[in-house]
Amino acid sequence: MFARVYDRRARYTAFILLMLSINVIDGTVTRSIADPGRRLTVAAGASFDVVVVVSALYYWMLVRPGMRSLGSMFAIALAGVLHATYFYPNANLIRAILAGLCEAGLIGFVIVHVRRNMRRKTSGDTDPLEAITAAVASVAAVPAVANLISAEFSVVYYGLLSWRAKPHVASGARPFSIYRRVGQADLFAALPILCVLEMAPVHFVLRHWSPALAWIATIVSLYTVIWLIGLARAFRLRPALVGHDYLHLRYGLLFQLRVPQKMIARVRRAEERDKRSAVPRKSQPTVCIELVQPMDAKGAFGIRKRVHAVALTPDDKEAFEQALTELMRAE
Repeated sequence: MFARVYDRRARYTAFILLMLSINVIDGTVTRSIADPGRRLTVAAGASFDVVVVVSALYYWMLVRPGMRSLGSMFAIALAGVLHATYFYPNANLIRAILAGLCEAGLIGFVIVHVRRNMRRKTSGDTDPLEAITAAVASVAAVPAVANLISAEFSVVYYGLLSWRAKPHVASGARPFSIYRRVGQADLFAALPILCVLEMAPVHFVLRHWSPALAWIATIVSLYTVIWLIGLARAFRLRPALVGHDYLHLRYGLLFQLRVPQKMIARVRRAEERDKRSAVPRKSQPTVCIELVQPMDAKGAFGIRKRVHAVALTPDDKEAFEQALTELMRAE
């Protein structure tokens, strides 16, 4: 197992180093040539390197061993094409068009992929967040980049496209909300109102110094509103689930941990010392779930954290504890 993990990391590291070396060397050599005719010739060769050679290395080192999907090669090739435009003078318009097409293509691919998965599984087993993450991971070559893009798409989905959605509950599981007593969801829901109220005054004040800066601030404020609404709605649409042989702890987009039944050591009343493992942090938990051994919980942007226990504040404490008791007694 350790050898397999080491081999995966070694392959990823080697590809990233080779990719960066090719892009940096070709870019430096191309920009160092002053003669226009010669530069075009060198730029053509450099474009071949960053598009074809890098894509071939990606296939040989990551796709062929089964570490990445074949579809993710398109993202690598498109990124190479976009970078190749910097080798040519006066290519700003082409670069902007390609960047827009790449972004539109990625958005379209994710939408089609998610809708296809949702239609295939009509029982409710498909979590929109997991569907979005899987779609982005299939085309994004670097896991860290995939996590960032997935977070952006997920927030936009919950902030703009989930108004008719019902809370996701897998078949055979019982949902339990864990956000009302904490009050964090109310805070995220109230902050957008404050952002909207201050948006217009800030815009008019900044416009006296710079109209461009005023519009940038307005756009950032609008995007912040979408983020806050998305985070607030995700609390309601992604409750914790107690299945027949697992516990899936979910706190909106900020925390999730799927715990098999055999990994639950015990469930007890939370104490003062359990605040260190509270979800969300600095809350007053009422129930603490101890694990047999540490597990990796997933937070926002794919950040993973090793946890020994998780302390929560379920809105229906008695029903939640009863469900966990039945789960631990089940064969």
